[in-house]
Amino acid sequence: MLTIALCGGFVMINEDGEDLGSVNIATHYLLTFIILIPGFLLYLNTRRQHNVATPIKWMAGFLLWMTFISFIFSVNLKSAIYPCLTSLLPFAAMCSMYAYTSKYGMHKSIIWAAVLMQLILVIQYFRIYNIANAVGEAHLMTSYYPMFLLPLVLIHPSKAVRYLSILLITFVIFSSIKRGGLVALVIALIVYILSKERIQSKGIKSILYVVLALVTLGGIFLYFTTTEYGGVIERMASIQDDGGSGRIDVWATTWSMIQNTKGLKYLIGHGFSTVLSDSPLYLSAHNDFMEAWYDFGIIGCLLYIFSLFSTARYSLQHLKIKSQTAPCLLMLLSLMLVDSSISIVILYFILTLCCMMIGIFLGLNYYNTTVNINNE
Repeated sequence: MLTIALCGGFVMINEDGEDLGSVNIATHYLLTFIILIPGFLLYLNTRRQHNVATPIKWMAGFLLWMTFISFIFSVNLKSAIYPCLTSLLPFAAMCSMYAYTSKYGMHKSIIWAAVLMQLILVIQYFRIYNIANAVGEAHLMTSYYPMFLLPLVLIHPSKAVRYLSILLITFVIFSSIKRGGLVALVIALIVYILSKERIQSKGIKSILYVVLALVTLGGIFLYFTTTEYGGVIERMASIQDDGGSGRIDVWATTWSMIQNTKGLKYLIGHGFSTVLSDSPLYLSAHNDFMEAWYDFGIIGCLLYIFSLFSTARYSLQHLKIKSQTAPCLLMLLSLMLVDSSISIVILYFILTLCCMMIGIFLGLNYYNTTVNINNE
């Protein structure tokens, strides 16, 4: 629970930096190492006790590679702190939560901590929303944080909590005018409902639940089209005209930068967030795979792809055996894949939440399939 609270605090502090342009490096440094040291020790202890799940190994490899490349390309130690923390905190959160849940299972305090954190992040979002609107900013990245916590909140046993969380996040995404967020949310909800119903073997009910979810989203859609919050509708309608906020041009430019990279840098990259600094458009790649390729080389890109592929394979295997965490893990993976395709996950502290949940879900699967069997 302490790890979740610290990750939440870390994310909230960084949200201002992402949407309002302020970053508290000292606090990042402190919070990371509060989690990193015990997290790494717990991970080593867990590794001695049993074989760690393959997706954890791949993701840990990617995060440590990110840290290494970010460090060696930094001008000095001070400039290395922020990029290294961006990958070390997800590593620490994933390791500590995997170590805990694989040994003790899912304590109810973890679920309630996730619910509380999501609520706080929503409040934080609307605080930043009001400030950003006052200065003419929009399309807030901070709306993604409570959305990415949704898979963990949906483990909650109360249907009321689950449904209220879905409605709240839907409202947040519409108000943020994030088209990518809306697409990710719709796909993730459909994946969650279908996989949940497959586990529960209710047949036709899965289709009915999908229809109900779409009708609910349609109702919210109509609400936004008839109020002052209609910005996301206008942006969805204009996606063909603006090329996805210029993403086609951004992707073409980034791909050209990758093709022009030669020698060793093609393998190891150029360093943390260098697409932003090297691009003539002065924009990130808006695609994690191209961002990882340019920043961390083909090695980093492949490590990230293998991490997602391994997690997908693991999730589908556990869906077949009707693991209760499989729908939530598949929902998380859906959010990551959609957002990685049209935006950026790996350079933001959304990655911390994703890795924390991967650690929780995979650790809980190990506990349910191994520890319970041994107890019998």
